[in-house]
Amino acid sequence: MEADRSGRAVLVWSLAGLAAFAVLPWKALEYGLFDALASELWDAVGWRLTGFLPWLPTLACLLLAARPWRNTEPALRFRIDAAVSATTLIGLLVGAKILGVPLGLGAAVQVVVLGAVAALAVARLGYVQGDAFMTGSILLIAGLVILFILFPISTILIKVLVDAKGVFTPFRFVEIVTSAGFGRVLLNSMVLAAAVGVSTTVLGFVFALYAVRATSRFRGLIRIFSILPIITPPFVVGLALILIFGRSGTINDVLAALFGSNGLLVPDGDPGWFQRSGYIYGFAGIFLAQTLAFTPVSYLVLHGLFGTISPALEEASLTMRASDWQTFRHVTFPLLRPGIANAFLLSVIESLADFGNPLILGGDFDVLATEIYFSIVGSRLDYARAGALGLTLLSISLAIFIIQNRWIGRKSYVTVTGKGTGGHLTAMPEWLQLACGVIVYGWIAFNAVLYGSIFMGGLVVNWGADYTPTFAHHAELWLAGLGYGGWPSYLNTMKLALIAAPLTAVLGILIAYVTTRKRFVGRGFVDFGAMVSFAIPGTVMGVAYILAFNVPPVQLTGTALILVISFVFRNMPVGIRTGVSALSQIDKSLEEASLTQRAGSLRTIVSVVLPLLRPAIISASVYSFIRAVTSVSAVIFLVTAQTNVSTTYILARVERGNYGVAVAYGSVLILTMLIVSMLIDHFVGRSRVQRRVAWKERKA
Repeated sequence: MEADRSGRAVLVWSLAGLAAFAVLPWKALEYGLFDALASELWDAVGWRLTGFLPWLPTLACLLLAARPWRNTEPALRFRIDAAVSATTLIGLLVGAKILGVPLGLGAAVQVVVLGAVAALAVARLGYVQGDAFMTGSILLIAGLVILFILFPISTILIKVLVDAKGVFTPFRFVEIVTSAGFGRVLLNSMVLAAAVGVSTTVLGFVFALYAVRATSRFRGLIRIFSILPIITPPFVVGLALILIFGRSGTINDVLAALFGSNGLLVPDGDPGWFQRSGYIYGFAGIFLAQTLAFTPVSYLVLHGLFGTISPALEEASLTMRASDWQTFRHVTFPLLRPGIANAFLLSVIESLADFGNPLILGGDFDVLATEIYFSIVGSRLDYARAGALGLTLLSISLAIFIIQNRWIGRKSYVTVTGKGTGGHLTAMPEWLQLACGVIVYGWIAFNAVLYGSIFMGGLVVNWGADYTPTFAHHAELWLAGLGYGGWPSYLNTMKLALIAAPLTAVLGILIAYVTTRKRFVGRGFVDFGAMVSFAIPGTVMGVAYILAFNVPPVQLTGTALILVISFVFRNMPVGIRTGVSALSQIDKSLEEASLTQRAGSLRTIVSVVLPLLRPAIISASVYSFIRAVTSVSAVIFLVTAQTNVSTTYILARVERGNYGVAVAYGSVLILTMLIVSMLIDHFVGRSRVQRRVAWKERKA
């Protein structure tokens, strides 16, 4: 019975493949399917009829549909199905690569059909307990990881080891990394990343400690100012620093008014430190911008950990007459160690991968991320150097990522066991609360000035020269019509982010479900391949996508699709970790009960798992949406005039020195993300129990 059902499914998929082959163009069309139906479709059909390659998958589909071996023993039949579909799929991709043919929509459908047939056949051979849906999911995930993560990274390695003429050059990488200037760039990147890691971790620790343990009624302000840098494009913070500390910045204007025409930052005579370092440009500017941008990440990591520490442990220590300092040093701090390590390593990775701030504020302080960019743009076009720099940056990030997982993963920090525990959170000593409060409210005040300059900078004629109020910058962006100004890039960004966000959440949670609930050969490969995308810096991913998808068989550069793919696979680890955390709280017995009632895996997931994962899906979708809107390091390599997005539009204005329009656009983008975050937090951010309690309190 199961064999007959599988045979019918194979027949349906094969017929669908034949239908798609008859209707859809095999070869990729220059202007897209729907725009080119009238002019180019017949050319594609003619190529299909005369070319050899397309008949290979067609023949396979016909064989699978006719199934001349349908009366053979089932196990042999399924082995033949799996072998034919897998061989055809490999032959399709390899053949297109050899012939230099960019595969189109018809070929994409054939790939899906062949994968489905292979999944059905492998499942009936007993793989993953004979579950066809889970087998198909595993093959799909593995295929996507190989195609959109491992394959692009491998092209960077190939570009370094093989020159433009195809000659194997094994020592090319060594020559590049030992060339003049490379050591300085590498040292700059490492020193900056370490400094930012320390500063953000210390500040994040102070903020988390104050938010959880302080008695001040104003501590809730931390949450507001922890959200702002997350919803702000990274380089907008750097732009705000220029408005404050630059040559025509606020501080220099005030000092000039108080102490003379040149101010204190540009003294007459011997140049001061700011002038020698280019004002805010250089190490100091990048360090300050990255600290402002990445401290909220450390705060969020440590805040969650502070809230989960059982207060009974600290009370037991105090009961044994230990001092507050001894309790913190020997009880609290060891439990915070995984969070501190996470915060530090995440900040280091973020600093290494940051591209926008070093591009705007770098001056003569070069880092790996910007060197990769300048190796490609303009007349230089040195893909080998970009690849070598990218591999170096990727190696450092992966090493940090592996150290983080191995060091923390071997230790247990469980304090919440499911048993009832009493106790209340230990209040901070007065002196410590005062010291933390000075840092916290100083930070909040500085951020208020920083973001105030962003919003005000778009409402004056020329910040630093003419402070006359004007709406001219916003009018240029938004009042010229939907096809002009900032509208095309803004609408493109919203559309692409809205498409990518749910895909990111669904794919991430599917990977989380497969890797936590199922045991299969290659599980470690799927898990590592999916999570490694978190450690890949955006600039490296952008270069990898250009090298991998600028040539057949999968030719995607210049399309909106490659931007969506970039968003999905850059932010996918967020969905995975969100899904893993949520699934850890759901007992497997619920799924087992559904399966016992003869419901398949697909129905169990849709009817049982997904409703319980709804908050996790929404959370991952919102975060992915925000990250897609504010992304710059990868998309700057992938956008075109037709697919321009908000961040690249703002960056182009900054490079032209048009700061008024840039900050005006940035302020609108910040408001958009803030409204989205607040709406989501209001409607789905709180748990059902919290909403019920709040409703009862209002009713009372």
